[in-house]
Amino acid sequence: MADGADRVTWIDRQLPERDEVFVDHVGYFVRDLDAAGAQLERLGFRVSATNIQTNADASGALKPSGTSNRLAKLKYGFLEMLAATHDTPLAEQFKQQIARYSGLQLIAFSAADMRRERARLVEAGFAMQEVVELKRRDRTLAGEPEVHFSVLRPQPDVMAEGRIQWVRPNTPDTVWRPETITTENGAEGLTDTLICVENPEAVAARYGRYVGRTPIVRDGMHVVPLERGGLVFVDVVQAAKLLPGFAAPSLPFMAGQALRADLTLIRGVLAKNGIEPVIASDDMICVGPADALGAYMLFHALKVSDPWSAMFRRVG
Repeated sequence: MADGADRVTWIDRQLPERDEVFVDHVGYFVRDLDAAGAQLERLGFRVSATNIQTNADASGALKPSGTSNRLAKLKYGFLEMLAATHDTPLAEQFKQQIARYSGLQLIAFSAADMRRERARLVEAGFAMQEVVELKRRDRTLAGEPEVHFSVLRPQPDVMAEGRIQWVRPNTPDTVWRPETITTENGAEGLTDTLICVENPEAVAARYGRYVGRTPIVRDGMHVVPLERGGLVFVDVVQAAKLLPGFAAPSLPFMAGQALRADLTLIRGVLAKNGIEPVIASDDMICVGPADALGAYMLFHALKVSDPWSAMFRRVG
């Protein structure tokens, strides 16, 4: 996408190529993985069993990273639920972050080359950790195959909004096996993340440097568009106008996640499970934080290319 483009694009490919940047997945920090998984299942997501996350040490041995997760995989990307399960520095960072609020706290961007991205980020002035090879056995699949992600994180406190990291899935055919993909609710892939901050313009500028893109302004909101997905920054006044019943537990706050979906299917799931959306129209269905792990979840029709702006125009 050229700098200054004014709409979200969609690429029907799992991994980015060349200089593309995708939103690979988002993560919810939770205290109870069983309860969190049950909540996503009520929304029609297919949720994995619990996986203990591990890193490979210098000898190649797998050691617990400090957190465990459950995944709700989509055709493109996935939702991740994370909880602290071991005593490690990463788990300590997790505990500090979840003390602010339980909910959406992780965005993972994907690029073709993690080491190239690290060099670019350091050149742009970001203090970055080394690339970590995150490996584990997926014990929920026959044969317990190994899955492997190359992960790049900033140093603690560089990005105040949460765990804002980079990832390269090295075993995509294993991660996104067809039998593990959500189909019941029609959700196909992640689009835009909505983030509430004190100074949207300044934070969007920082994220623009972080992902190597130029922010734009759309409907008064500061947006960082990517080749797939994007980031939308608002202040408290804008968020309150946009989101029914909005109340930020603290700032900064990842307030919502948008997903492309077949709305006929998600309507059926919500009706079956007695979940009342906070907004429902022909093109959008928004579920409130109480039913969606602490953040708004906006399901939108495939033809809607800028979901939070479309919702803003609806209430504006």
